[in-house]
Amino acid sequence: MKRKFFSMLLVMLFVLRFALPVSAETGTHLYDQADLLSDAEEGRLSEKLSEVSRQYDAQIVIMTIPSADGDSVDVILEHTYDSMGFGYGAERDGVFLLVCMDPREYRILSNGYAGTAIDVDVIDAIGGEIVSDLSDGDYAAAFDTFIGESAYYLDGYLNGFPFNFGKTFLICLIVGAIVGLITVLIMKGQLKTVRKQNQANVYVKPGSMQVTVYRDFFLYREVSRTKKESGSDSSRSGSSRSTGGGSF
Repeated sequence: MKRKFFSMLLVMLFVLRFALPVSAETGTHLYDQADLLSDAEEGRLSEKLSEVSRQYDAQIVIMTIPSADGDSVDVILEHTYDSMGFGYGAERDGVFLLVCMDPREYRILSNGYAGTAIDVDVIDAIGGEIVSDLSDGDYAAAFDTFIGESAYYLDGYLNGFPFNFGKTFLICLIVGAIVGLITVLIMKGQLKTVRKQNQANVYVKPGSMQVTVYRDFFLYREVSRTKKESGSDSSRSGSSRSTGGGSF
């Protein structure tokens, strides 16, 4: 089985070398070996892949193959990424989407700092976004979504998620304000018979309490912490590889 796989891989690399005159090292990002895209779609997606790859300094690659020829799609994913030399820099930062038509399966691999930014949970989330279009045969839409989602999580890892946090915080703030207002109005309606008392004497029986000791108790404490950076480029620290995928 291993000999069969490596023979198939060598054939595939040979075909890619002559069918695509530009190598992965010089910036090729789209390999449509299953011929799923029109020329116009291929050109547009290639340009978008190149732009996002340059912007986040991580090579975003999409490859389609007609068949796994009986081999494991997971093994093809790993060996293709390594054999083709995908990824930028010493850590080979990149995100790789492999779509196989027989069996109908997709796999996503992220490597280098992208492997930390796009971990297994994020890969599952991205897969959930593209699987419907893959099932419907709208491959261009699926690839557009993959590129956009990859850019979103890479940007969030490098620059933080202020847009996402701000939106979530605003929604929570509005919901909390509405719930709080309703609660206050209900409580106010139930306390119409209560009158304001300036002192607590009305609740204390004369001569029943003598205060002999006074102490101060601090109920709250505020602590301020500052994040300590571990290096000159902490936003790019961390290198790993994550993979995931499923059927469509």
